[in-house]
Amino acid sequence: MKKLVGAVLIVLQIWSLCMAIPVRATESTEFTAPTLETEPVPTEETTFPTEEAALPTEETISETPVLPEKTEEKPVPEETEAALLEEPESPWKTGKIAAGAYHSAWIREDGTVGTASADRVPNQWRGIRQIAAYLGTVGLKEDGTVVVAGEVRDKDNIGSWVDIVDVDTNENNTIGLTAQGTVVVAGYNTYGQCDVSSWTDVVDVAMGYRTAYGLTADGKVLTAGSNGAGQRNVDSWSNITAISAGNYHVVGLKEDGSVVARGRNDSGQCDVEFWEDIVAISAGPSHTVGLRSDGTVIATGSNKYGQCSVGGWTDIVAVSAGMYHTLGLRSDGTLVAVGSNGCGQCVVSN
Repeated sequence: MKKLVGAVLIVLQIWSLCMAIPVRATESTEFTAPTLETEPVPTEETTFPTEEAALPTEETISETPVLPEKTEEKPVPEETEAALLEEPESPWKTGKIAAGAYHSAWIREDGTVGTASADRVPNQWRGIRQIAAYLGTVGLKEDGTVVVAGEVRDKDNIGSWVDIVDVDTNENNTIGLTAQGTVVVAGYNTYGQCDVSSWTDVVDVAMGYRTAYGLTADGKVLTAGSNGAGQRNVDSWSNITAISAGNYHVVGLKEDGSVVARGRNDSGQCDVEFWEDIVAISAGPSHTVGLRSDGTVIATGSNKYGQCSVGGWTDIVAVSAGMYHTLGLRSDGTLVAVGSNGCGQCVVSN
């Protein structure tokens, strides 16, 4: 019996050992396999959302400063340009009237142009804000472009100008001031009168027969071209607020209401040293006209045709000196003229 019991125990121990070996292998396989498959997954899923969350944060930071900068910068040039285009050179330099060599021209309230010796300006002109005249007529439009009629040299060049705020003309050249304070000149350049590309910070321009002038913001005068009559000897001038050029002389209005002149003085056109209380000036080929603050007018120079006979004028707000005549604008919008009327240039009473 004892032998039988011992044999049974031995068999049971062997069976128990055999059953234990597969159980451990199964547990190891079932535990290890899911661990290897599932561990990388949460790591990758955690990483991708983190990177995606960072991208919107970076885009938001980079875009936030850019948008306000664009919004603030856009109005600046538009407002600056508009101010420059509409800013008058002085309250008295209206540019509404122009006495040429043989005709007169003026701007009506509706922006059209009237003339005495009417063939000088086409009737279809519209939107004109300033005019200048000599043999022909130059019109500055509200949009900053320039139109010409009659005998004006280099018309195609002038027609391409843009952003212009002031113009003047003479027999050989036309000068234009841009809204940026630079200057352009069209026409002959025999004496270098077109060499103005380096000029900056200019606020007023004038064109002589062979000489160009530019008034800078600090009251100085720039010149280019002929100096045959000393018309460029203006380096000592200061505190100038307006300029006007005849054929061979130039006149400058100072802040204190006095006037200076340089150039040919064979007819007394430069005899302005005792003028005072002047608010506007205009130079013809051989005479000079000044407007006082009380609306009266003074003139000096050649009076062969009565172009200096302005002593009785009153209530004047603008003056323009032509070749042989003088034109005045009254505060009520009517015109007066004295001097040669050979071409009907003084017929302005209507």
